[in-house]
Amino acid sequence: MFSILTTTYNSAHLIHRVYDSLIAQTYQNFEWIISDDGSSDETQEIVDAWKLNCKFDIIYHKMSKNQGKAYALNAGIDLCTRPITINADADDTFAPNTLQDLKLIWETIERSENSDKIGAVWTIVQDEEGKLIGEPWPKNFWQVGFKERVLKRKKNVAGEKWHSWRTSVLKKYKKYTNPNSRVSPSVSWNRINKDYDFLCVNIIHRTYFSNPHGLTQQKKSKLKVMKRIYYSAYYELEPLNILQILSANYYRNMAFSYFRSRLTYQDNGTKLSGSKLFVIFLIFLFSLPLKLIKKT
Repeated sequence: MFSILTTTYNSAHLIHRVYDSLIAQTYQNFEWIISDDGSSDETQEIVDAWKLNCKFDIIYHKMSKNQGKAYALNAGIDLCTRPITINADADDTFAPNTLQDLKLIWETIERSENSDKIGAVWTIVQDEEGKLIGEPWPKNFWQVGFKERVLKRKKNVAGEKWHSWRTSVLKKYKKYTNPNSRVSPSVSWNRINKDYDFLCVNIIHRTYFSNPHGLTQQKKSKLKVMKRIYYSAYYELEPLNILQILSANYYRNMAFSYFRSRLTYQDNGTKLSGSKLFVIFLIFLFSLPLKLIKKT
């Protein structure tokens, strides 16, 4: 039923966490796809050794060069063959009942009316001390579209979340990539959520481990931060018209972020149109005093 997709880069000392979690699962109908983003460590040798005695299929794919997690995810998605795909990071663990629980949830979805409308199941996450990261969903088994989850809320539901997806949806909506910068994963999730509902469940399966060498923990230069903001805001705003940008606080905040980052970094290959850029400039001017007041 499941394709477990793990992207990895020089994580030979950590990837055993996923392997140990998988062999402990009470439900064993799955395949494990490992998309290696051009590692230079012994990841492949470790995986090859696991393959010799493993009861489930392990498919190992190595990128020709290191390009970034989104590129490795997209390559791994192409290899997934089961109906539901779960992204299991190389440095995290999940409970033995995880796949059994998700199987029951997805089977219930398939028996419901308009089941194809649900594209993903999102659950909540704990840290290595067993503490919830962020906050739970406002409702358990919350079936929600993009407008209710993002546009109509004053602020996003905080914290780490974990996802299982219809594989067909992930194949249709690949992760946003740009050779100049990482793009926030939320931009890709938001695009999907405009067409498919998410079922948000207050159950903890995944344990997130703080990794000082991971993407979220690495110290980033101002330019690197601004580039990520620039491209993330661009991909959010580019499909919209001016009225859509003006109509929602979320998009107005994106417009402010885009113009602010544009003061530090610009890419002529990904820039918004003149009329849209003028409106975004006005949003920036009107929003700036309030943003400065909030900082003081």
